[in-house]
Amino acid sequence: MKKLLIGCLFLSLATTVTAQETKKSFHINQTQKLNCEVYQLVYNPTAKVVYVAGPKKGFDRKAENFVYVLNAADLAVQDSISVGNYLPFGIALNNRTQTLYVGHSLQNAISAIDLKSKKQILIPSGKEKSKIREIVVDEQRNKVYVSDHGNPSVWEIDGKTNIYTRSFDKEGAYLLGLQVDTERGKVYGTDGKDMEGNVLVFNSESGVLEAAYKTWSYCPMNITVDKANNRIFVSQSNDNNITVLDGETGEIINKVYLGFNTSPIGLVYDEKNDLLYTANRASQEVAVVNVKDYTVLERIPTKGLPNTISLDSQNSIIYVTNKNAGRNGDPVENGNTVMKITRAQD
Repeated sequence: MKKLLIGCLFLSLATTVTAQETKKSFHINQTQKLNCEVYQLVYNPTAKVVYVAGPKKGFDRKAENFVYVLNAADLAVQDSISVGNYLPFGIALNNRTQTLYVGHSLQNAISAIDLKSKKQILIPSGKEKSKIREIVVDEQRNKVYVSDHGNPSVWEIDGKTNIYTRSFDKEGAYLLGLQVDTERGKVYGTDGKDMEGNVLVFNSESGVLEAAYKTWSYCPMNITVDKANNRIFVSQSNDNNITVLDGETGEIINKVYLGFNTSPIGLVYDEKNDLLYTANRASQEVAVVNVKDYTVLERIPTKGLPNTISLDSQNSIIYVTNKNAGRNGDPVENGNTVMKITRAQD
């Protein structure tokens, strides 16, 4: 009888654990398919809309291209902003000035769009071999930064005049991801040139390279920061993990393994809930990581190729872009879509 009771107890505990592990707290609330190649997006908390960079299919430089404006509540397309023949890929927002910055990776320039007047200013770097990728905004200093792996550098743009002012250079680097810590006056860039997988640390006032933090993963991608605890989170698409760095010392705090062939690209930190969201391209999912103990809480299948994530921090909602498969890739059900993912109320 005692053995039977013990067996029943173990069975009960196992059932409880399984139920906890399979409980779903997040769900896809809305999905919007767009007739373009969907790349990056950004949420505007003032206007309650989502801006999506969507170059025309085939990347036709002679066609008119647009940034699409989606209602944040239901993802309905409510407007579009023409950027002419410039192909939109990267995107960032200065919420204080209500200026949208759009990256034209194939044309070595970015556009600054005043969202009130819709007036646009084209900002080139003047460097012929530029290949830009990420754009980030320091709202406190009203500066804009752009990663450039063609001319290994970070552009600095004056947000008041929207003029290119200087670059933070690192000879031989391959700059991809980019992030800014406004409180500490730091600009972080990932360097994908070798196995050290460095995060370059620039002083945003002087432009001086202060440090290179080794992640020991080849070709680190994107960055997000926990400003309160001075942690840096780096997506490692080749090694299927998120590297967590101490922002003060550069020491590796943890490597959060996301599973075989997940390939995380975009990521965002939710300070309110101490959660990290990662866009896992190869496994077609968004992972939710508890960064108190660095465990994966949940995986949200998207049936597309997740690329970037933007956070509505007030309402704990994330918006995700899903790219389509490339020329030789298998078709995906939710390619070229934007998704709204919400969390169930406790």
